[in-house]
Amino acid sequence: MTKQNRIVTDREADESIKSVVLGSVVPATEFFKSYGIGQINDNAGSCNSSSSTPEDVEIRLLRTIAEHPMQPSSQYAKLAGISPNTFRKVRPVLKDKGLISEHKLQANARGRSAILLGPTETGKKFMSDYDGNSRSG
Repeated sequence: MTKQNRIVTDREADESIKSVVLGSVVPATEFFKSYGIGQINDNAGSCNSSSSTPEDVEIRLLRTIAEHPMQPSSQYAKLAGISPNTFRKVRPVLKDKGLISEHKLQANARGRSAILLGPTETGKKFMSDYDGNSRSG
């Protein structure tokens, strides 16, 4: 008998990486270095994935992009501590709101272009205002 794979929801995927984000599992640094990440964002675990609202995930991703600008888009899901599916859903929302910008970088004639993400001035101002309000409240 073969074991059937089941479809995992975004919430279940986010939940499955929570232990890494919260630090209850020690990640192998050589794994992260091989993907060019270097270190895990310690602040990413401040938001409980299982009870996160879409706005919480948007803010977490925007903060990660602001703290690590112009990285290839493939790295942001790991840095923000969210699943790749959630990242694919949230990235266009942030772009449509004018909070992030995308820059394509063609490394060579073959393969896909790397998409580098960075916060716009509106995104930087939003995070500055958001962080100011959350500290004073």
